[in-house]
Order: sequence, then C-alpha cells, then structure tokens
Amino acid sequence: MPSIQRPWYACASKLFFLLLLSFPAQAGGPDSITLPSVASDKAVTTAVKMMVSAANPHAAKAGLEILKAGGSAVDAALAIQLMLTLVEPQSSGIGGGGFLMYYDAATKTVSAYDGRETAPAAATPALFLDENGEPRKFFDAVMGGKSVGVPGILRLFELAHAVHGKLPWAQMFAPGIALADNGFEVSERLHFLLNYDLSRLT
Repeated sequence: MPSIQRPWYACASKLFFLLLLSFPAQAGGPDSITLPSVASDKAVTTAVKMMVSAANPHAAKAGLEILKAGGSAVDAALAIQLMLTLVEPQSSGIGGGGFLMYYDAATKTVSAYDGRETAPAAATPALFLDENGEPRKFFDAVMGGKSVGVPGILRLFELAHAVHGKLPWAQMFAPGIALADNGFEVSERLHFLLNYDLSRLT
C-alpha cells in the first residue's frame, strides 16, 4: 500500500491527545483480578512527531504503522483495538466496549464517545438470581451468554472515524490480518487463561 507522507506539524495540529479505555464484553473471571507479578522501573520516553502506547507490542506496532501511513490518532487507535482482538482477546477487542476522548488541537475541542456494552432488552434485575431469588455464585453467573453485553466498541469507532479518520476504514484491519495469517507467539497470560477456561468448560 502506498505511504502517505505528511509534515509532522500537520499531524500535531490535528491531535495530540487520545484516550481509549476498552473493556471485554464478559466481565469477571481471573482476568479481572490478575495483578502484575513484577514491577520494573522504566526510563521516561519522549517523542516530537508521534507516540503509541498499547498493552501489547503487536498492537503498538500496528498503531505506529497507521500513523506513519498518514493516519490520524483515531485511525491508529482502531488498528490497535483490532490487533488487541487477536493477541489479547481475554482483555480487549471488538467483542467489548469502551470510551474514547479525542482532543483536536486545531479547534481546542474535546469529543467524547461512549461505546460501552449494553444489556439485552429482555434483561431484568432478576437475571442473575437463582430459583430461590438469591444471587447466583460468581462463576455460575459469568459463564455463558447471560453475562455478555452487546458490544459497542465498533460503533464507537464508526462514529469517531467518520469525523476524525483520514485513511480508509479497511486499511486499519491490514496489520491484524497480516499477523493472523503469519501467526504469532501466544502470551503466557493468554495461554494460562485458555487452559483455565478449557478446564472449566470440559
């Protein structure tokens, strides 16, 4: 795909701040209580033209690739989210929801997008109560379709990309598709959680 070169100040004038919080559609389980096992001191990193931070190196690389191709921060965030769907589906991805805040330096305005999951229309406060009207045990409640909300993250990005996107929507899928085709090493955490869930479902 051709690379679109833009002056760094053009990119900087459009956007310097993007905050994206994403959540898996199914809450609970070991993923929600896992604590970091090792603390480390990292050197401060600075950048003039662009910077990407993500929960996985593949995702950060995807975001940087999109920025270098002339994409906006929203374009990069979408590519990151799509990549996270592949490499850490237990925590992130298109099956969940999130919030996005976009700052436009040129207009000095902030746009906020709410893409959190929504409960099915038939859900009631009694959804997680047993036949005696008591709350179900945690894993009995979260395992299965009842605990899954209707994902909102793709709608969030559809709206944000329509206003702030620069590159074609399909281009943001390219990094994730390439990695899926070529394969990647599964993280220790994902490996553990896949085995953990398998043991509960078999």
